[in-house]
Amino acid sequence: MDLFENISSQEKVDFVNNLSLLIRSGKPINESFELLAKQNRNPALKKALEDAKEKTEKGTPIHKVFEENRHFGNVFVSFIRAGEQSGTLDKNLEFLANWLQRNNRLKKEISSATLYPKIIISFALILGSGLAVFVLPQLLPIFNTLDVELPFTTRFLLWFSDMIQENGIYILLTLIALGVGGYFLFKIKAVKNAWDALLIELPVVGPIAKEYQLTIVAQLISTLFRSGVAINESLDIISSSVTNMEYEKAINQIQKRVEKGTEFAEAMEEHPDIFPSVFISVVATGEQTGSYGDSFEYLANFFAERVSEKTQRLPIVIEPILLIGIGIFVAFVATAIIMPIYDVTSGIY
Repeated sequence: MDLFENISSQEKVDFVNNLSLLIRSGKPINESFELLAKQNRNPALKKALEDAKEKTEKGTPIHKVFEENRHFGNVFVSFIRAGEQSGTLDKNLEFLANWLQRNNRLKKEISSATLYPKIIISFALILGSGLAVFVLPQLLPIFNTLDVELPFTTRFLLWFSDMIQENGIYILLTLIALGVGGYFLFKIKAVKNAWDALLIELPVVGPIAKEYQLTIVAQLISTLFRSGVAINESLDIISSSVTNMEYEKAINQIQKRVEKGTEFAEAMEEHPDIFPSVFISVVATGEQTGSYGDSFEYLANFFAERVSEKTQRLPIVIEPILLIGIGIFVAFVATAIIMPIYDVTSGIY
């Protein structure tokens, strides 16, 4: 059952904020977990909190408790571990809530921007399937009685309708199998690596994908640095938090260089394709002035704003392409249905 249960980003934000408040008020951590568990309705989070209460009462460190739970990732655990080690758990929980909130907001903006194209494409697919399954079979007897040569568009639609009618269940099962197979195919590292490399090079979506990864990097380093996590450990956390393998590989390489004493900005210069000069320049300034936190905070806000602006413009860019595609589809169907009837009526007159 736990496999199908989940904890949303907003639920994590609320939980972290409430836990921070209870700790600042002086409430013991185990009692805080107990209180929050009683108030929570999400079965997965409730169970996690009850488990946390039992384990912390036995002396288990808080970060270890969440490390063993699949619902809480590396970033979540690292913030709590840094807070425990520095004695500033309540403050680190605030940092964590801020990071979760910002990351959640960014994902929602991207999802909202792609909603319109998803609706249009889904509608077109439903319309096409409806024509093939319900409309064209009704027209088939009429077309068979017409003493005219059917145009290619009509013959194609009739063939498509027959195929759907005769093999619909097999086609559906094939599509489901392709979907499931594609999901597991993208779990293969080599395939995901190739796709991620292609994604950031695509027009329109490529720049957004790059700037989204840069936003994740900047937000995490800024927040982790302020919460007391060392830069080497921050890079280790970030490499497992970015969603594009090109950035993951680059950050791993940068981390190795930094561990050997290379400046962060200098190490990033070896990856100009994914770290733009403005990003590297601001990082170099932060290193020179000792203001790492401020520099990455500026970068986080800058690139988050750019992602927001570009995702808001995305429907405007995609809309003409979708309208042209739908127009071609409608013209194709209209021609297939009207042309045979026109040929007959023109022959009468």
